[in-house]
Amino acid sequence: MSQPERASRGRLTFVIHQISAGGAERVLTLLANELCKKGWSVTLLTFDSGSEPVFFELHSGVQHWPLSLMREQGGWWKAIKVHFLRPWVLRRAIRKSRPDAVIAFLERMNILTLMATIGLKIPVIVSERNHPVFNTSKFLSLSRQAVYKMSACLVLQTHDAGAFFSSSIPKSVIPNPILVPEYPAPVLKSEASSQTLVAMGRLCSQKGFDFLLNAFAPLGNKFPEWVLEIWGEGAQRGNLENLRDELGLRERVRFPGLTKEHYKTMAEADIFVLSSRYEGFPNVLGEAMACGLPVVSFDCPSGPSEMIQDGVNGLLVPPENIQELSSSLERLMASVELRNTLGEQARKITESYSLDKIVQSWEELIGEVVNEQKI
Repeated sequence: MSQPERASRGRLTFVIHQISAGGAERVLTLLANELCKKGWSVTLLTFDSGSEPVFFELHSGVQHWPLSLMREQGGWWKAIKVHFLRPWVLRRAIRKSRPDAVIAFLERMNILTLMATIGLKIPVIVSERNHPVFNTSKFLSLSRQAVYKMSACLVLQTHDAGAFFSSSIPKSVIPNPILVPEYPAPVLKSEASSQTLVAMGRLCSQKGFDFLLNAFAPLGNKFPEWVLEIWGEGAQRGNLENLRDELGLRERVRFPGLTKEHYKTMAEADIFVLSSRYEGFPNVLGEAMACGLPVVSFDCPSGPSEMIQDGVNGLLVPPENIQELSSSLERLMASVELRNTLGEQARKITESYSLDKIVQSWEELIGEVVNEQKI
């Protein structure tokens, strides 16, 4: 690991478990790349071994230091050693990178990074990337409330998520960027071609694809030309495929796997649907809207209600209400006019969540915490 050179804007060190296929990983990569382009010296610390290529491309100026701290690497004995050595190895790597500030993504990385930097007098920004109420143990919840007080700032993606944390924790709300797509409009199809509902995300309980399959099932006979594609991978693939088959949807629902070309995939679809039980800030929903796709989403915590104005640039459905989701999908599938109207309005979302605006917000926050540390 070579030491980073001094850049005109300063040095930043990012910490995340690995750069795999996920929303947090994609946003961190975008942020690190853009800050590097703006003159910051950027070091990325990950816990994988570096033997597999990163899922999202890193700017050539970003120094990536894999630390080989995954518990599953090297058998049970190494797993035990890694568990206890993680804070010390991370602390050493952070010191070697000589950052003006450290930015950690995801709750476990946040806690570990704050513990590893005790006494270093380096400001640490921690970032929650999912709704903090869900998918976490009581111990982890209590740990965050205590340990996050040591952070220079906690970054949240929505105002709703901030209510979960103590008022004594410094906070800032910075949503995710939504890029202007390379494929600016859905691909035109012939009338004879099939029409596609698309969903995208990790195949896990959080994403609610079981709800989506049950909502799509009764629409088959009314709309025989429509198919559903659910992009992504995850532990629930087998269960979801079994549910699809039980619902008689084997010929109507596809699970194509992962794709790096989100915009191209969405540009080839006709409707996007978000069926999540909860979110942090649903990147794929923003991407679909940026493509000009009409969208239907559960009004789950958190994010969709901050992005969608119901009936104007998309349709919001009460959380986990399968019947209402099915009815909203039926409305869109039956009306080309409604799809076009919502899709045109949806495209305007890039004005509020542009990459330049989001990176500027991060730079302003970084400047504030670095200056406060110097006082």
